[in-house]
Amino acid sequence: MIKNKVIIDADCGIDDALALIFAIKSDIDIIGITSVSGNVNSLESAKNIKAILNLLGKDIPVYTSGIPNLDGEYIDAKDTHGEDGLGETHYGKGFDYCSDVQAEDFILESLKKYDNIDIIALGPLTNLARAYLKDKDIFNKCNSIISMGGTYKAFGNMSPVTEFNYYHDPKAVELILESEVPMTMVTLDVTRKIFLTPHVTLNFKDKNKVGNFIYEVTKFYMDFHRKVENFDGCIINDILNIAYYLDNNCCNGITAPVKVVTEGVTRGQLLVDSWNMFYPESKECLILNEVNAEKVMDMFLSTLELK
Repeated sequence: MIKNKVIIDADCGIDDALALIFAIKSDIDIIGITSVSGNVNSLESAKNIKAILNLLGKDIPVYTSGIPNLDGEYIDAKDTHGEDGLGETHYGKGFDYCSDVQAEDFILESLKKYDNIDIIALGPLTNLARAYLKDKDIFNKCNSIISMGGTYKAFGNMSPVTEFNYYHDPKAVELILESEVPMTMVTLDVTRKIFLTPHVTLNFKDKNKVGNFIYEVTKFYMDFHRKVENFDGCIINDILNIAYYLDNNCCNGITAPVKVVTEGVTRGQLLVDSWNMFYPESKECLILNEVNAEKVMDMFLSTLELK
């Protein structure tokens, strides 16, 4: 049983929604969900988070944040996730929400209050970086960060070498790499092996309300993958963060110093010094590059009662 308290930071698009459902229905002590801009902006993301909590009948505090990244810009992924972030299903309609407490302040207050807090970051690291910039000493009390982001050897989804979350706010990644908090990167090398197909989701439709939700929101996602990647299914990247947190035997990786490119044509690229030759002064991270996909999907489907 995992006893640590958890903050989940999400830019709630389709795969984030599935990851949140997975986390909430698992044995994880979630003390709050912080909404960050990425797939959709922070306020749109919060609507979707609130809709998911309503779907599950759960009451977990949600905290919103500023929309731009650290450079004052915002890049969405609505082509992938739909205008509403949930595949044009509009589940979040009617859940307008903006928190009185900013996401970064909630993170810092929680770290002051509790020992052994883990942060599971499903989107860009902007909220975490803002918290770090506000109070580095308090932020460094965080037990660990598990971040869905980056690519090691796999092809990127924003350029041949970059993944969306780290492309969106590479300077936030750079700051978190400066922190003292141990960090695991759940890269495209492993998340690309976690996917759903139309045949599978069709079977979800009549299972339960969660199954019906997944069936509906993933249709748009599958259309995108079919059109852009010629793949008949959809990659559900973010559920791997939750699976790994619950059972780190489902993935393997390498521990190596890491840097990130913050600008130019390779913006967001991870520079993984796997031979420890070039960046001995850089923070070492665990870079996940192997996954037992069958085990992960079994955990996910069993927890959501969709087997």
